[in-house]
Parts: sequence; structure tokens; C-alpha cells
Amino acid sequence: MIFGDRVFKEMYDIMTEMEREFNAMRKEFTQDYKMPLIDIYETNGEIVIKAEMPGVRKEDIVLNVTPTTVEIQAELKEKQEENVKNYYKKERVMKRYYRSISLPTKISTEDVKAKFKDGLLIIRLKKEKAEKKRVDIE
Repeated sequence: MIFGDRVFKEMYDIMTEMEREFNAMRKEFTQDYKMPLIDIYETNGEIVIKAEMPGVRKEDIVLNVTPTTVEIQAELKEKQEENVKNYYKKERVMKRYYRSISLPTKISTEDVKAKFKDGLLIIRLKKEKAEKKRVDIE
């Protein structure tokens, strides 16, 4: 390999690595929200959703329910450390959690129970009873 080729290859490798780092930073800082990890399961009479939201306070969670969807929102704010100015790296910043979940069956919006403890939100939704109706045929 000629000297010039080696120099250009090294410059190319450095530029590629810088581009990879900038893309990772851009993705990290332009993402508006984080989706909480969820588990959904069904019992005889209800649908249960478990959502992980570490660091969130119960007061900061907004839970909206329709007969076919559940929407979870929360905002995680970190306390500002005024006297620390020279960070080497700061990855923990304010984050928003958001997730809209389509339900496998209709639920009653009247009897929804939600509990939040240790970063885990547990939502219990009563399934709407499907009524069997005979239809007359013309």
C-alpha cells in the first residue's frame, strides 16, 4: 500500500467513526419519548397490562383508557445539579414515556384499576361482556 493510500484510509476510518458517533448522539437527543416495556395477559374476566417506567413518580403518570386502547404518558425529570459543571458524559436527561396499546378485546372504561410501585405500573381492565343477539333474516 502506498503512503497516500494509507493516510486516506486512516482519514476515512476516522470520519466513519465520527459519523457513527454523531448519528448515535442525534438519535439519542432527538427522540421525543421512550416506550415503556410492557407485558399484556388475559384472564377470564380481565386484561392485565404491566408497564416498566423506572424513575417516574406516580403523580407524573397520565393514563387514558377507551374501550379499545390504553394510553400511558409520563415525564421523568432529573434534579439539576447546580455545582457540577464539567461532565465527562451525561446520559441521564429528562425523558418522556409514551405508549398507546391496542387491546385484543373491548373493555369497560368504568372499572379500571391501576397501581404503581417500584417503577412498575399494573393496569387491570375488566373485559366487556359480549352479548349474544339473535338476528332476524329478511
